[in-house]
Amino acid sequence: MTAAAITQENRKTVALTIALAVLGVFVTYVPITSVSVSLTTIGAQTGASTADLQWVTDGYIIPMAAMILSAGVFGDLHGRRRVYLIGMALTVLGATVAALAGTLDGADAIHLLWAGQAITGAGAGLLLPTTLALIAHAVPNLRDRARFVAMWATGLVLGLAVGPLLSGVILQHAGWGWVFVPTALLALLAGAVAALRLPESKSPEGRHLDWPGQITATIAIAASIFGVIEGGQSGWGSPQALIGLIAGGVALVVFIAVELRSTSPILNVALFRIPAFSASGFSALIALFALVGTIFLLSLFFGGAQQLSPLDIGVRLLFINGVTALVNPFVGRLLARFQPIAVLAFGLALGAFAMVLLTGMEADTGFGGAAWRLSVLGVADAFMLSAVAVSAIHAVPHRLAGMAAAANTVLRQYGGALGPAVLGVILTSRIAGGADMASALHTALIVNAVLLLLAAVACTVTARRAA
Repeated sequence: MTAAAITQENRKTVALTIALAVLGVFVTYVPITSVSVSLTTIGAQTGASTADLQWVTDGYIIPMAAMILSAGVFGDLHGRRRVYLIGMALTVLGATVAALAGTLDGADAIHLLWAGQAITGAGAGLLLPTTLALIAHAVPNLRDRARFVAMWATGLVLGLAVGPLLSGVILQHAGWGWVFVPTALLALLAGAVAALRLPESKSPEGRHLDWPGQITATIAIAASIFGVIEGGQSGWGSPQALIGLIAGGVALVVFIAVELRSTSPILNVALFRIPAFSASGFSALIALFALVGTIFLLSLFFGGAQQLSPLDIGVRLLFINGVTALVNPFVGRLLARFQPIAVLAFGLALGAFAMVLLTGMEADTGFGGAAWRLSVLGVADAFMLSAVAVSAIHAVPHRLAGMAAAANTVLRQYGGALGPAVLGVILTSRIAGGADMASALHTALIVNAVLLLLAAVACTVTARRAA
């Protein structure tokens, strides 16, 4: 075979790898928003409470966050192609189980839906870091790689944007169980192509699994979120809430102790001594807390207070994620010219402003009044989501970049799991106290605004010290 033929073959392999990586991250994020716009329908048809519906969302995000820390090590040791295939297989299985839940009624439907979401979330946790690792292996040149990572980020945002539209169209013609079918089909397609054409890659040197760290991190994430949800549902002094919060706190302390002593820690806690990394991590948690939590709240508000159809809800949410996808390339160019931590600070401040603007929405607010407010949040999200990972990676030595990216991703996903839990508690508590849906929404949005502003101040202080 000639050199030209080899080069052409390599190009085809790289193109296929990039395509599968982008499709992989797209598949992991479609379920987040496709389920969000279906919550009102699911609740109405099953009698599920707000806490039950929170677990539909968190049942996906918690396993996703828990698997991320180890997924990279799994890929290095056993092969990224293999981990990709396992992730897609779990996604197909989980989405199928969730779809079958739509054939049941009441609590049986909700419990089976939780199981399906947990399985799909575990698959997503394997896919999210593996898709980035596939790009890094296929494109060693840093400048070229940055372009493809931006493409990967666009796939993520498009998944968030397309999910509500898919569900909206489906729910006009079929039951809610069918909203999980597109995810299953896409994952089946991606898995089949990867099984046939994706080359294997490994980097086992010096890597081994940190099981004590993985187990304690998983308990800390799951237990703490369980405690928050049960605290809002059953009272903060209830046994369920206390057990969850105490177990989560103890697991976190044990995790830190284990990682400090580990010869190959899954997370080097010394990274948090770097101000820019700590500020980026805090911002990652807050940004996804606000974004996923706000989408959860808006889905309930549009469906409950405004009585909109799932498709109408999906069209409105497109002004968040669609605008984010359009603005992402512009933010990428800014990140090449300015300090990433400074760009992140601007995005967080704009996000806080957007939350204040959204408090102007009432039960009778029309399409235009919602669209322009949601668009401002979409612009803010483009700055936050693009800058937060770059800020974390730039803050650490190059040899720790992979660990920094994984840690930042875990914090993002933990924030995404915590958002619906905490904000859902605020919403239900205000409604239980006699407030209407709009007023309860406004309270939760103000909490978001304050948190985003705190994160913006932290990043601004860090940027000024580094200047």
